[in-house]
Formats: sequence, C-alpha cells, structure tokens
Amino acid sequence: MWISSAPLRISLAGGGTDLPSYARRFGGTVLGSAIDLRVTVVGKSAGAGHGIRSCLDGCAHTGTPEEQTNPFAREVLRSHWDGSPLRLASFGDVPGGTGLGSSSAFCVALIAGLSQQPLSPAELAEAAGDIETRGLGRPVGRQDHLLSAYGGMRQLHFDRSGAVTVEEVHISPETIQRLDDELLLFFTGTVRDAGCILAGQHERVARGDRDTQQRLHEIRELVAVARNALIGGDTIALGAVLGRHWELKRGLSGGVSLPSIDHAYRDALAAGAVGGKVLGAGGGGFLLVYAPARAAGDVRAAMAEHRFTERVFRLSSEGSQVVRHPHVPLSSA
Repeated sequence: MWISSAPLRISLAGGGTDLPSYARRFGGTVLGSAIDLRVTVVGKSAGAGHGIRSCLDGCAHTGTPEEQTNPFAREVLRSHWDGSPLRLASFGDVPGGTGLGSSSAFCVALIAGLSQQPLSPAELAEAAGDIETRGLGRPVGRQDHLLSAYGGMRQLHFDRSGAVTVEEVHISPETIQRLDDELLLFFTGTVRDAGCILAGQHERVARGDRDTQQRLHEIRELVAVARNALIGGDTIALGAVLGRHWELKRGLSGGVSLPSIDHAYRDALAAGAVGGKVLGAGGGGFLLVYAPARAAGDVRAAMAEHRFTERVFRLSSEGSQVVRHPHVPLSSA
C-alpha cells in the first residue's frame, strides 16, 4: 500500500503568463508558494480480483482506465498503471475547481504513487502537466504542477523555447510568520472549471489582442515587485501587488470575476485590507486577501457578512511525498 500527497498552492504574481499561448511568444514568470493544504491519494495492489476499484468523485469498479469517470484519474491510469488489480481512493482538503490547483496536485500525487521508481520534482511536474495539457487538451499552464511537486516559495521562469527554470525564493522566518498571519483565504462558495475560463484568455492572446497582451505584460512585471517585497519583508507592498494583479486579471477574459465577489472585495478593502485577488483562473473559488494584523478582525467580519468562509492555511516548504507500506494486508471487502 502507498499513501501519496501533494500540496495545494497560492499564486502571488505572474499567473497567466505561464500559459503556452503567452509564454511561447513573450516568456513568462510566476511567483507562488505551496501551502499546508493537500490532496492525498491512497493506493493498494490487490492480491485477487481484477481492474480498478476506486473512490474518487464516487465509488466504482472498472476494468479499464477508459471507464473511469474522473478524467484526471483516467489519463494518469492510461499512462502509469501497470495493469495489476488496484484499489484507489483520494481525499482533498478543499473542493475541486476552487483555484488552489487541486487537479494538478491530484495528478502529481497519483503519478508519484503509481510510479515504480521515485521521480524527481521536475519529472513529476512534467508528467502531471502532460496529463492535463496533452492528455486532456486543457489550455492551462504548468505553474500548479511545478509548485505542487517542488513545494516552497518559488519563482518559475517559462522560456519562449518551452524550457522551465525553478528558482527557490528565500525569505526570512519573520516574514513567513507575518504572511501566515496576514494572508487570509476565503471560499466564495462558487466552483468553476478553470479550463473554460482560461480558454478565453488563450484565444485572445492567440489572435494578438493588444489589451490582453498588455495586461499580461504588466502582470509579468509584478513578479519582480512582489519578490523584492518578500525578500525585503515588506508585506504591505505584497498586498498592494495582489490588488494590482486583480485589477489587471479581471480584464483578461469574461467570467474572471462575479458581482458577488466584486462586492465582497470592495468591503474587504473598506475594512482595512490592502489588496487581494481570486486565485486560479477566477470565476469563483478562493479569494486571497492581505490584511494587516490590526485590520484582520474587521476583514473577517466583512467576509462573514457575504457568507465567505475562511480556510486557515500556512505556507509550506514541503512538496509531493510518498510513503509505502509493503506489508499492509488487504481487506476482503
């Protein structure tokens, strides 16, 4: 039996510039961090029987990967399952489709668990990225897979050639503590398919839409500002970057924001937040807000008025992990 897990992530600046439609023309960069919320996958090679008994979105017993209803599991199993009888289950700390990279973390964790030999973070991220972009044809970037596989605070560089460089960003323990206390995460109550929203951005960049390209250029430039703020311990400046990033992001494609989110965000600013943004592609999911300690209580109260639920988290240095228990007996159930 094996237990594999991979972290979810928050993107602080540069999101959207990792999409191939932009990065292959201009080069992209993203600054983000793994967090202590994770996706966990448990697998067990069955001694008898056949096929795959899985409890993912629902429970099913299938003979082939093609019968799996979860598209991410189906594509991973097609490429990485050895065909022996398998029992499979997964658990996530947040719902899917909420902007924290849960589908990518699931792919990373499942591939790591199924692999016969240990894979490096780079190999895991590449394999998981291939599942989504090539196997499923989703117009997504690679930041989620990389941050989930590597863990920690990272700046990701996406070259026009397609090459990716992963750079660790070192910040002081005091700054990490302030970020853990002052970055607040609220669930808006809405889930969405990131691929549907990103398709609009992809199409606009592909046809050379100048406004979309200029917004992404400015989003890319915010990465250096955010990194300098982190290294210098200026968390207030980071909050301002989040706010500017959200202003730019809202114009990238239709559906990035919702009236209910705009209203709640304005109330968060009025309560003392410096800035914030919806994570992932937008359209719902989680709203990340930077609120100085003196304003955190008022911001939480404002979000509660909108029935946005806080999810406490911390930054994490841990990437994907696999623990194997070769002698655990299989239940006859």
